[in-house]
Amino acid sequence: MTIKLGSLAANLVAEREGDWIEPKEWPGLNPDKPFEQVPLPGLAFLTRSTNYPPYATAYQAELEKLRQAYPSGTIPAEVQAKAEGQLAVEHLLLGWRGLDVTYSPDIVGSILTAEEHRVVRAMVRWCAGIVGKRKVEFEETASGN
Repeated sequence: MTIKLGSLAANLVAEREGDWIEPKEWPGLNPDKPFEQVPLPGLAFLTRSTNYPPYATAYQAELEKLRQAYPSGTIPAEVQAKAEGQLAVEHLLLGWRGLDVTYSPDIVGSILTAEEHRVVRAMVRWCAGIVGKRKVEFEETASGN
């Protein structure tokens, strides 16, 4: 089998304009069974890709700012949450469905920058890492025995 080169190419439109990604299950949401993957039916995030150029630029700038502010490399959790959340609000997250709180630009900032919402931030970042990727395709090749 041969891999179709085109199937490895990123979908740049989805990366830049966003796409709905469903994290169908997530680990660690049941304290009684911390390694269990918990199903998340109906949950989806409309996100841009972590390769979205304005995000990538802002992310690098934020990393540099944090390195200067915390030269030891130990960034307080609340500072990191605020930085990561703000970047997600400004560049990645465009909507959600399947949560009991309706998506609103007015409230999403307070949610994603809150230290206690690390799971939601992680889900958004995971979804953003998936946007624009395609499923690899293979081509059957004749074997020349």
